Amino acid sequence: MKDAPAWLSESAAIAGLLTQFIDRLDKQPAADRQRPVAITLNEKTLPALFHQGAEADHLWDLIQSLQQDHAVIRISPNKRRDPYAPEYAQARLTLQADGEATLRHWLQRPQGPPALQCWRKAVAARRPQFPGDTEKLAAHHITAPGQDDDAVIDAFIQLGDYAQKNLSLRQLSSRCFWGDSKFLDSREELIRELYPECVIRARPVMVSIFIPRCVEKIEGILFIENQDSYTSAVTGNPSICKDLILVYAAGFKGSASRIRQADGVSLHYHGKADERAQQQLEDWWFKRRPCGWPVWFWGDLDLAGMAILKALKQRFSEIRAWPPGYRPMLESLRQQKGHSPSTAGKQAQQDPGVTGCEFADDVLLPALRRHQAYIDQESVFEVPRG
Repeated sequence: MKDAPAWLSESAAIAGLLTQFIDRLDKQPAADRQRPVAITLNEKTLPALFHQGAEADHLWDLIQSLQQDHAVIRISPNKRRDPYAPEYAQARLTLQADGEATLRHWLQRPQGPPALQCWRKAVAARRPQFPGDTEKLAAHHITAPGQDDDAVIDAFIQLGDYAQKNLSLRQLSSRCFWGDSKFLDSREELIRELYPECVIRARPVMVSIFIPRCVEKIEGILFIENQDSYTSAVTGNPSICKDLILVYAAGFKGSASRIRQADGVSLHYHGKADERAQQQLEDWWFKRRPCGWPVWFWGDLDLAGMAILKALKQRFSEIRAWPPGYRPMLESLRQQKGHSPSTAGKQAQQDPGVTGCEFADDVLLPALRRHQAYIDQESVFEVPRG
């Protein structure tokens, strides 16, 4: 078997890419071992390749040599890529039949028992230390940098010491997982399976709100997606916002189920808010009375922005897309001034189908599908310079 090419030791990026193939092989259940392992080239799998310049061209040459000179992978270009995107964008690399042995030799990663099998064996050995069900824990191999399987499982066992302390998920995580407060962010359901009696305190959603000084002239409530647009609107730009209550929507957080519960949200007011308007707003927010104002949403004119509107509408049924914000964006889109999804790293955005807002469903979404381009909301109104 041929030794690794001389350049491999000098290219950490390519070595890291090839390591991903072996990692995926080691995580495969025995039943999946006959399936070829493939990796799609994107900013997550090989970030350095997407920093356009001489380095990216060099990396692409090295990847091509892995197919042409060493026959360890097969390159399949993405036929649907943007015509202006480089050839490697979203290209699929498939490990050849004899490629595994070659990569293990190059990377000094001999084949042993599948990692998932070892993980399940370690979980089974500690099963008595969990009061709940360990099926979910054993289902997927959970790893942490610099920690072996036993250390990770011991960290999950340590959670039992805090099960009745009424801590948030991030507090639990930081105490048990080497100070990493985000380790458990997507694992609350797993924790509840392992510790059915565990008390996890929900972290309140933080919401920023601005109420105009002239309360008698308030014309509605406007949720704004992006921070720059929100902070600009607070200063009165665009002027059409000056008589609106402004809410910083910040991505999808507005869709959280607890956002309309008093113990699930923390409302922060910009400056000194009028007490009457604040009370009226909170009476509506916490469902004590109907809203006396129209409720709008304004975000980027892209599929993700429409998905945010759809999510917000699950919690705020009155909300609709804000025409004064979207109409100039729509006009720019029609004038072909938008950017393609690939140039802004938005190619993974999913079409939400329908949002429940007539203007969005009948006008905005059809325009996005037709033009296959997006407009960011910051481009509509000039932001004043400080």
